[in-house]
Amino acid sequence: MKQPNDRDLALTRRLQALQQLNIMDSAPEQAFDDITAIAASILGMPIALISLLDDSRQWFKSKVGLDVCETPIGSAFCAHAILSDALMEVSDAREDARFAENPLVLGEPHIRFYAGVPLSSPGGTRLGTLCVIDSNPRQLDNSQRQLLISLARLIEQLLMLRQEIRSNEERQRQLAEQQTINQQLLDSVVEGVVACDAQGTLTLFNNTAQQWHGGNIMDLAPDQWASYYHLFDADGTTPMLVEHIPLLRALRGETVRNIGMCIQAAGQPPRFIEANGGQLSTPEGQLIGAVVVMHDVTERRKMDLLKRNFVASVSHELRTPLTSISGAISLVQSGTTGPLSAAAEKMLGIAQLNSKRLNQMINDLLDIERLESGQMHLISRVQPLLPIIRSACEINQSYATEFSVSLELDEPAADHEVIIDANRILQVMDNYLSNAIKFSPAASKVVVQVELLPDRIQVNVVDQGSGIAEKDQPRLFQRFSQLESASRRSGGTGLGLSITRELIARMGGETGVVSIPGQGARFWFSLPLAQVTTDSPVH
Repeated sequence: MKQPNDRDLALTRRLQALQQLNIMDSAPEQAFDDITAIAASILGMPIALISLLDDSRQWFKSKVGLDVCETPIGSAFCAHAILSDALMEVSDAREDARFAENPLVLGEPHIRFYAGVPLSSPGGTRLGTLCVIDSNPRQLDNSQRQLLISLARLIEQLLMLRQEIRSNEERQRQLAEQQTINQQLLDSVVEGVVACDAQGTLTLFNNTAQQWHGGNIMDLAPDQWASYYHLFDADGTTPMLVEHIPLLRALRGETVRNIGMCIQAAGQPPRFIEANGGQLSTPEGQLIGAVVVMHDVTERRKMDLLKRNFVASVSHELRTPLTSISGAISLVQSGTTGPLSAAAEKMLGIAQLNSKRLNQMINDLLDIERLESGQMHLISRVQPLLPIIRSACEINQSYATEFSVSLELDEPAADHEVIIDANRILQVMDNYLSNAIKFSPAASKVVVQVELLPDRIQVNVVDQGSGIAEKDQPRLFQRFSQLESASRRSGGTGLGLSITRELIARMGGETGVVSIPGQGARFWFSLPLAQVTTDSPVH
């Protein structure tokens, strides 16, 4: 007769514990749903689950972001997670031999990141996990891991209460204890957490939220809230309309992600907030409420303002003397002060080139600050694109000559109109062309192509340089990002391509790069064709 092994014994104990709890296929419970909603919101995860395993399946006691109620145990990440007492974290499932071929990785929900904490019965038998899932690779920090572990311990407390309490009187006590535990946990986090039921009545308002709002408003009618605090939009001055309150937006099913607002409680300074949240629903899809997690960004906003003011001030202080220096160099180069030796002309040429580089760096810094603060206003109108591209090539022709690079324009037979700010398109082309010229070998060619697509015009700047590795390409359009080889050769702020992407995006377009190492690069942007015939300004 076959003797049971450790795995068989563990399964037997798990099935017995699940039967004692009478929890498999049980109805949804608010206490468990609150925990998965909080885990998803605070950790920024699209999926959060309380997963329990029997002999053939993993069943979800609570779930956020997933439509199914169960999956086969053979594909369950949780079947691996319960083999240890510790949190199991998989940063990228496609790179993990255990899960690379898993159907939940290759198909819906396309799991790439997984973190699960084992859940144990009151007797110590591992039953399942509290887990969070993302379709993108990522990694938790220590505080996020500790939060997930704390939430798992809270679930175990709820499981213990479930087993202990049987009578109606005990069930009422269980409910009170569950709410107390939940409230204690929520009161310990630094974020403000608020929730409401399907009718919009507040059901949760933790200590942090109370401090920010000047008191506990759960038992007050909405028309009395204003006596405690005032709400403003993200600018801190425009009163926020009731229908724009993040919790009510979440209840209506709107996307609530990094919604900015300002809370000013009586006698307190303004507090700037970013809110994230969403609806709470039963597994059957019935709306039961909404939850919102609020993050205090007041200090970050102050630092951003200080940074913008500092950059603007320094840029202004640099621009005036730099203009004088550049003008003086131009006068000397022109021969106004007398003839120059060859050595002097060479040194002045270097000085003038560096003054232009400094001026461009200042312009880049000012542009990025205007973009961040929303103070850059584009004056766009319907106009043909091709004349602007021709002008950009003419402007950069002398620069190409300096590098012994030829510059050619391959234009279509007919031109078409787009809605653009011409000066900003010139700035975009300057960024693309100067980069292509600088990184092209002498005697090579940079080609500008203008392609007509079904509903767009695409401009390509093609060089014959050394190319860019695929792993480095995503960094090119990030702020302050330069490849090491590019930094050594050209200097600069690393802002040009980032500014380019934001400018084109504001004109409704897209940007990108295609490159193979050793075969040059093609930087492109595309703009939608104008659907109107008027050339009135579009702001």
